[in-house]
Amino acid sequence: MSDELRKETTIRKEGLSIKIRRTERGGYTWVIEADSPRLDPQEVEKIIRHTDAMLRKRFLGEEVEASEIPEPKSPEERIERTIPLESRNSRLFGRLVIYADRIALEPVKPLPVKDAAIGWLLGYLEGRFGKEKISLEHDRTDRFFRRIIVAEKPGDDGLEDLRAKAAWAFIRAITRPSRRRRRRRG
Repeated sequence: MSDELRKETTIRKEGLSIKIRRTERGGYTWVIEADSPRLDPQEVEKIIRHTDAMLRKRFLGEEVEASEIPEPKSPEERIERTIPLESRNSRLFGRLVIYADRIALEPVKPLPVKDAAIGWLLGYLEGRFGKEKISLEHDRTDRFFRRIIVAEKPGDDGLEDLRAKAAWAFIRAITRPSRRRRRRRG
């Protein structure tokens, strides 16, 4: 499908979802949704205002006030590096994102929170780092998660161990047949 024919685009990133739709008259409409338990409501409001301002500037050609442009992210928000979570045959199942003061485990697609392999991984993380340092970024249904955030940064040996355990859990959760598919077969 070419870009000229596309009528709706959805952009998702770290708790922010933007749906942009082209109207029949050639104008644009959009819906901005922010869902992040880590951010306070004032921070979410700032993100939405900034996103709306940038969309108005790009798609409607409006002038954007300097007050609508956000401050740069703090250094702790910058990604230092990422480590892929791959199978033995190099199939990508997620990534380990390393920040200055924390890490995040991100599967390639949202995974069910109640999957046995994910439960095992969460139990391992809570035992190693403490329950208070582990949080999940859920989707809108709260049945799936987009990332696991660990509010501590382990050393290189700990990162390699964590990479192996997270890869194992994500591979099992992604390749496991869903309950719905199993019911249809039986």
